[in-house]
Amino acid sequence: MVLSNSRWGLVFGVLVPLAAVSFLSFIVGEAFGQASSQPAQILDRRVEIWALFYRGMVAAFVVGAVVQGSIIYVAWRFRESNKKNMPRGSAEGVHS
Repeated sequence: MVLSNSRWGLVFGVLVPLAAVSFLSFIVGEAFGQASSQPAQILDRRVEIWALFYRGMVAAFVVGAVVQGSIIYVAWRFRESNKKNMPRGSAEGVHS
C-alpha cells in the first residue's frame, strides 16, 4: 500500500519533531546536572554550559545549511526561465 502525499506530510510533521524533542532532551538534561554520572563527581557548570552551547551551535549551523540548501534548490528548480516550467499548450482560451 502506497501512502498518499498528505499522509507523508503527517508522518514527517509528527515524527520528526517528536524525534528532535527526544534527542534534545538528552542534551538539555546535562545542563541541569541530570546526567547519569556518579553523584560524587564534581561538575564544572561553566564547562558543561559551554559544551551544551557548542553542541547547539553545531546543530543550528547544520540545520541552517540544510534549510538554505533546500531553499536554493527549490528556487533554482522552479525558476521562470526553466524549460520544464514552460506551458505546453497555447494560452489563447485562458482568461485571467
